[in-house]
Amino acid sequence: MPTEFNLSVFGARYGQKSKMPKAKMIRQNTKHLLIALVILVAQTVLPLSLRAENLDNRRVHHDLMVELDPNAQRFRAEDTVTLPEGHPSEFQFLLHEGLRPDSPSREVRVTRQTRQPESPFLESFHAKLAPGHRTFVLRYGGRIYHPLQDRGKVYARGIRQTMGIISEEGVYLSGSSFWYPRINEDLITFNLQVKLPAGWEVVSQGKRTQHVLKKKMQHVGWETAAPQAEIYLIAAKFTEYTRTGGRVAAMVFLRTPEEKLANKYLDATGQYLSMYEKLIGPYPYQKFALVENFWETGFGMPSFTLLGPKVIRFPFILHSSYPHEILHNWWGNSVFPESGKGNWTEGLTAYLADHLIKEQSGRGPAYRQATLQKYTDYVSKTKDFPLALFRARHSSSTEAVGYGKSLMFFHMLRLGLSDEIFIRGLQDFYAKNRFRFASFNNLQRNFEYVSGKNLEKEFNQWITQPGAPKLKVSRAAARSEKSGYRLTALLEQVQPGKAYQLRIPVAVTLEGQPRSHQIFVNMETRRLELKIKVRKKKVPKEEK
Repeated sequence: MPTEFNLSVFGARYGQKSKMPKAKMIRQNTKHLLIALVILVAQTVLPLSLRAENLDNRRVHHDLMVELDPNAQRFRAEDTVTLPEGHPSEFQFLLHEGLRPDSPSREVRVTRQTRQPESPFLESFHAKLAPGHRTFVLRYGGRIYHPLQDRGKVYARGIRQTMGIISEEGVYLSGSSFWYPRINEDLITFNLQVKLPAGWEVVSQGKRTQHVLKKKMQHVGWETAAPQAEIYLIAAKFTEYTRTGGRVAAMVFLRTPEEKLANKYLDATGQYLSMYEKLIGPYPYQKFALVENFWETGFGMPSFTLLGPKVIRFPFILHSSYPHEILHNWWGNSVFPESGKGNWTEGLTAYLADHLIKEQSGRGPAYRQATLQKYTDYVSKTKDFPLALFRARHSSSTEAVGYGKSLMFFHMLRLGLSDEIFIRGLQDFYAKNRFRFASFNNLQRNFEYVSGKNLEKEFNQWITQPGAPKLKVSRAAARSEKSGYRLTALLEQVQPGKAYQLRIPVAVTLEGQPRSHQIFVNMETRRLELKIKVRKKKVPKEEK
């Protein structure tokens, strides 16, 4: 196993106790020397050339007033839509079927289009605004109820999904529900006001602006000025637990009262928000909430996560999946993956959450070994693909590439640059791309900027092409010399395609010595003659 690198940067400095595990030693007779080699392998789009001020001008803003009737599986809405400057006066928008939109605004004319979208659950409408107008009101309402469906028994582990549902059990509406007019593919901002029966609560992105009971109806408001890809509306009969006192509110919404469980999540929220703010930069929202869903899910939304009732009660979730969802508010929910150029967010989140937490307790090597094993087990020639083509996981093989290979790429990058430079690269990348779309190309430019190195070859070979190197070691030999041993071996890359540029950790353990001799060798060709000198351990006079 390769030696663990300095964890003090990633551990103690960021609020976790750091443990430096000793490298695993392999005892071997000098005549049969073992050379241990471990290869570390493994929305909506806005052009990145747009400047920040131009992004502001391209956002559609929704002022939504919604009344929910969960028992009837229905809702009514009034949406005051403000288009960005320069938006065409004629445009199309999509809504869920059966919502029958109309407008009291004289400045706009809305008509249902004859040619409908491919989905049977959607309807398309044409809108024409009078010259000089950018704001109009749309009123609509109806039933949204799509029963939960299995996502796929082999991979989904029993997880089910829905396009959108309003029911007595709860409400789940997202951008994919088309419960508000989807006008174009730009980012949006919104102000959401919801009225629903007493005893019900609503959760959405951003900051809560209203929370009062009026005439046996609960009135809840949420808003965010930060650009979003979609609007979520989650509702149920929640018991709320909130902890304030800092810039960010920690919140828990449970379907049944359970104060002890809530306090565990409130504690973990504060712990991981603090850790990631020190590691990356300021948390981008005013709250983070754990929300208990009415079916088993593991969804991460901007400023909250929606987890299933069984999931949240597994003790290990607090320090595995939960920090993963918190971290997604930096990677994915405030720096967005640019469509068509590879979803880098999952691998980076897995590396800085799932893997980092294991590493802080000395279990990093085992986690990486398991990651490599998944890649070996599930990725074949017919199922392999470049990271630049990864969108989302929907099978074991897509997970092994999009999460596992990507995770190992970031690990190699960190090893090659050092902890300090890697962290500076993360911070620079976040600061320059907050609430923007970004790709692996942006990551490369940021890490090149902070390191002063040309990383084009490293990024190209791991991001734009499928596969991984396959190494063969032969002709290993050890020759005793006066001062120690001379070790030789032939190292070959035997995978098809081009040779990789590799930095390979080599560990050599001699009989009777508790510590291995460890070095890195650089390999850029198909064949490399390894020549390593290992000095004999000097024996103190009193031991002779």
